[in-house]
Amino acid sequence: MFSTSLTFQEMTDVTTGLRPNRLAKDIKEAYDRLCKEEVGVAERLEWSVGNRHHLEARLSQLARLVPTLQLVQADARQLENTISFTHQLANNVSAKSRVVETQKRVGDLLDLEGCSGGVATALAQEDYETAAAHIHRFLAMDETLLLHTTDSSSKAESVETWFDRLRQAERELNALITRKFDDAVKSEDMASVDRFFKLFPLLNKHDEGLKKFTTYLCVKIQESTAQHLTTAQTQGPREKRSHVIWADTITLLFEGIARTIEVRQPIIETYYGPGHLALVVEMLQRECDRQAGRIVGEMRKHRRLDAVVNSVRDSLRVSGGKEPRIDLPDPRDLDTLLGELTLMNARAELYLRFIRRRVAADFEASIVDKEEREKQESIFEGRLSRSQLVCDMAIIVGDYTILEQFYLNESFKKALAMDTIEEGAKTSSLVDDAFYIIKKSVRRAIASSSVDGVCAMLNHSVTLIETQLAGGFNQTLRKGFPAQGYLDLNQAYTVLQSSLQSTLQAGKINPSSTDSDALRQAFLTALNNAETSMRHVRSLHQTLEENITSAMVALTPTARAKLESCLNDLKGTTGKLGMVGEFGISQLRATAIKPRVKPWVDTFTITSHDISEDEFACYEANDPFSQTLMVQVDGLLGSFLPLLTEENYKSLVSVLVAEVAAQLEKAIMKSTFNRLGGLQLDREVRAIVGYLSQVSEWSVREQLTRLTQMATLLNLENLAEVSEYSTTTTWRLTPSEMRKVLQLR
Repeated sequence: MFSTSLTFQEMTDVTTGLRPNRLAKDIKEAYDRLCKEEVGVAERLEWSVGNRHHLEARLSQLARLVPTLQLVQADARQLENTISFTHQLANNVSAKSRVVETQKRVGDLLDLEGCSGGVATALAQEDYETAAAHIHRFLAMDETLLLHTTDSSSKAESVETWFDRLRQAERELNALITRKFDDAVKSEDMASVDRFFKLFPLLNKHDEGLKKFTTYLCVKIQESTAQHLTTAQTQGPREKRSHVIWADTITLLFEGIARTIEVRQPIIETYYGPGHLALVVEMLQRECDRQAGRIVGEMRKHRRLDAVVNSVRDSLRVSGGKEPRIDLPDPRDLDTLLGELTLMNARAELYLRFIRRRVAADFEASIVDKEEREKQESIFEGRLSRSQLVCDMAIIVGDYTILEQFYLNESFKKALAMDTIEEGAKTSSLVDDAFYIIKKSVRRAIASSSVDGVCAMLNHSVTLIETQLAGGFNQTLRKGFPAQGYLDLNQAYTVLQSSLQSTLQAGKINPSSTDSDALRQAFLTALNNAETSMRHVRSLHQTLEENITSAMVALTPTARAKLESCLNDLKGTTGKLGMVGEFGISQLRATAIKPRVKPWVDTFTITSHDISEDEFACYEANDPFSQTLMVQVDGLLGSFLPLLTEENYKSLVSVLVAEVAAQLEKAIMKSTFNRLGGLQLDREVRAIVGYLSQVSEWSVREQLTRLTQMATLLNLENLAEVSEYSTTTTWRLTPSEMRKVLQLR
């Protein structure tokens, strides 16, 4: 379809026939324009047809964007509505807040007028609570703001007059409440004390009220402590709790202060608000320091603690003088004193934990910012840790540590002096006595709740175990084990003959046999004591760890790390005791096992293993070596079985098996074998391994693997079987040793 560009005037000229020349010209120009437009339309049409797919893709994209654009349009409308609503709400709120502020100012003016008249009336009627409430309301007002609120000079003068009256009433009421409170304290009128104490915060005198009230509480604490001290000083030694009377006295002090805080804290929080307990506690703690110092001083004087500690300290410094001092205390008397000292420190730690817990809860309720709360708690903890009570308890713990160390030393000496062996027992009384003493002392230190005291006792216990026990056992074992009483029959006959000859020559009984028996018993007892002590250390470590966990709660990470380190040192003493036990077993091997196993195994080389079938059959019925060896080994083990502990007996069997294996390997390498001899060796090795596995009650085949493999090599029919056997076996023999064994055939 083609469009024309002729104007209306041109069309009119054509229809009317005017100006024919111009008309023809215009027609030609219109025709040319139409042709050009036709060409342009044709080109556009051709381009559209050629780019149809591209246009359709663009149209498809636009169609897909329509839902998104609709969502954007909806969100935009919603945002517009929200902004409009927020704008309207802000205008409303602003208007309301101005109204509320205006109402508040009007209310303040009305309250100011009411307070001005009401406070005078209340004071005249001695209604101090109402008067204080009026003053509290007055103090909450902004004087400058109320003066600017008035719209006339006359009203401003009235407001100033009301303020002057209330300020004067505030001064009068403040002085009156202070005087009334002091009078109530003097007359010990507790109801009036509580009444006027509650009025101080209404006058914004929080600190003043708390200080005056806490001072009154401190006076009551002084009076009760004086009564308790008088009772303690007059109590006789035969009274039921005379041995812990000073611990009871200081406990009453702590309980009184704790009860005071527990009863008064709700009143303080109700009328003064949270965050004021720390001030009260600090004042009470200063009074506690003074009263506890009096009690500790009286205790030191009545118990003669300084003299006892000085004498004990001097004896520990000398550490083993030639002559014992006569002024040293009896450990049995120290037992009672040590119990009282630990009880005093334990009660002090319990009281301090109570104080920390209450103040921390008060800070948490009053301080929202965590950093500020931690800062205030740190400041309070620093003051508490520097208090006189903490210092006094530290000195008591130091004195306790010295006395407990002396008690341990003296008790150990007594245990060593009274060391005995009961008939049929494998250990002496020293082991049980020593660990009972250690357990008692360390548990008493744990009861004191002092980390330093516990660590000191653990360290000293470690020293005693390593020096007195392990060192003493090692010294006994170094004397050696006389083996004459455990020789075979031929050697025993030789020893008996020599003993008889010496007896006849001397004309008296030779005491060497008796001395040897005593040395053997002492050796085996020391060996058993060392092994039993290892088990006692493990049991003690577990018990003390459980006691510390249950008794010493709320420990700091540093304190817990110190205790764990000391406990690990205690557990580490098993290493020293284990070395002593290993040395003792090595001594047994050198004196009681090796000298006997060697001649027993040497008989293997006497018996030929290059045998005939008849000899092989005869050996099957009557083995010339293995049966004899098993009887001799059984006799040796049987002689030690009732004398050694189970673990030591296992160690002895392990050493014996190793020695038999080593000696038998040497004997095999000195012999020659034929096919039947290899079979005989295999039979002998199997019999020995089976017997030793039976008597030891656990597998010893691992220790005899080399012997078993040597017997297997000598029992093979040809060398080709070595490679076949190696596919299923891990050889303990080196290739060089295997070649040497095979050369024995």
